Amino acid sequence: MMRSVFLKTLYDRRWFILGWAIAFIGLSALLTSFFPAMKVSGLDALVQNMPPAFKGLIGDLGLLASFDTYIGSQLFDIRLPLIGGIMAIILGLGLSSAEEESGELRTITAMPISRLKTIVHKWLALVVIAGVMVAAIAAGIYAVLPFLDDVSLPNEAIVRLLGLSWLLIVTFGTIPFAAGMAVGKRAAAMAVGVVVVIGSFILSTFGSAVDWLADYEKLSLLYYFPANEMVRGSVNWPDVWLLSGLTFGALLIATILFRRRDIG
Repeated sequence: MMRSVFLKTLYDRRWFILGWAIAFIGLSALLTSFFPAMKVSGLDALVQNMPPAFKGLIGDLGLLASFDTYIGSQLFDIRLPLIGGIMAIILGLGLSSAEEESGELRTITAMPISRLKTIVHKWLALVVIAGVMVAAIAAGIYAVLPFLDDVSLPNEAIVRLLGLSWLLIVTFGTIPFAAGMAVGKRAAAMAVGVVVVIGSFILSTFGSAVDWLADYEKLSLLYYFPANEMVRGSVNWPDVWLLSGLTFGALLIATILFRRRDIG
């Protein structure tokens, strides 16, 4: 186990994986079960009178009539990016700067394992953990669906949503992970992760309502995660390439700097 950084990382994070997976199952199951209650009449007037800023916080109520747009809006467009982003920051820091501060990373680098292998295996563990979280979201949705009358979710829609959700979580996690591996300072890596995740959420939530924020909305990673459009449309591949490019770019820079650093 010790000679496999990938397996050791997954083993060491087993309780983290279990806890967050249960949380994601509960979140998705809860929101799915709320659909019958949210699908009520009388929403038209509320939608017309709602200030634009509130739509970013609670979603477009005009999307609640159909289950696919409801789940796209209420789960994937609003709550998942924020909660998944927070989880990704914690994970990215835990796999990089936190291990360096505890001395565990120094122990690993002292073994006959290359630094390239170390960083790649840790990142692959992050990728797998993100996949487990996305699978937990799907499990929560499909666990409740049989108990809802006249409700279905097209398989192609859920595949698009889950696939890009996984990529978004990987990107959110890779950025603080890369920062931690590059500089070894938890505070600096956390600051980078918070700016990216919380900054993206703020820009996407209020960009449509605040004029001066609208000019910077494209700086938000959530701008390239159009959940509502993916439900009934298709994947916008330039968004996929951009998120993938950011992920591998951050990982490449971290790898170069990590191999040159003195791990204390």
